[in-house]
Amino acid sequence: MSTSTSPFSLAGRRVLVTGASSGIGEAAARLSAQMGAQVFACGRNQERLDKVVGELAGEGHQALIADLTDASARQALVESLPQLDGCVFSAGAAALAPARMLSQRHLDAMFSLNYDAPVLLTQALLAKRKIAQNASLVYVTSIAQHVTPNATAAYAGAKAALTASVRIIALEGAKHGIRANCVSPGYVATPMLDGLQDVMNPEQLAATAPLGMIEPGEIAAGIVYLLAPASRWVSRTTLLIDSGQTLHVR
Repeated sequence: MSTSTSPFSLAGRRVLVTGASSGIGEAAARLSAQMGAQVFACGRNQERLDKVVGELAGEGHQALIADLTDASARQALVESLPQLDGCVFSAGAAALAPARMLSQRHLDAMFSLNYDAPVLLTQALLAKRKIAQNASLVYVTSIAQHVTPNATAAYAGAKAALTASVRIIALEGAKHGIRANCVSPGYVATPMLDGLQDVMNPEQLAATAPLGMIEPGEIAAGIVYLLAPASRWVSRTTLLIDSGQTLHVR
């Protein structure tokens, strides 16, 4: 079966990927391009983003620099985009703080990028009619909301809030054929994982994942599935890709 006839093909589709300069976002941009999409890759690091876009399969891809926590930058990004067939909201950040040490500054930092940015970007895209009929929206959340690791109260809270809002976005978008889903990764070998080194060493992290450590490209495969026709009947759900970390969670 050729790429163009595969149910996983993104041929002819325009896909926005935020957080595309590294980690899961980079992997999602690369795999989306491989599957035929024209990728609009958004990030904050010009050098890394240009490198990623320069290496994408196919043609017509664009690198878009934007700080998604800034309202004017979000608006400028939306204005620069064509109508989209898919969006991957992958930009995020994690910082650890035990509950006894939480501050307004820490909460604001975790919510501004992990919750406010994807929700307000979605709002702006919808308001400007930049989301096409039958488009697919995919939001990267986190296993933290399911397994509650230490010192992640603010981060897990932001991701849980995003999951709840995505369910409403899916409900409201259904009349236009717009689907909205979450991908909830376990511990993935990305730069963000380095932030957990203070509370858990690599051996301890690996021990929590009975099926082995996850690579960014393996999360990207789940994202592309949710973007593609193969998942056309799937909406308002969360795809857990956690290497068995939630096997014993009830």
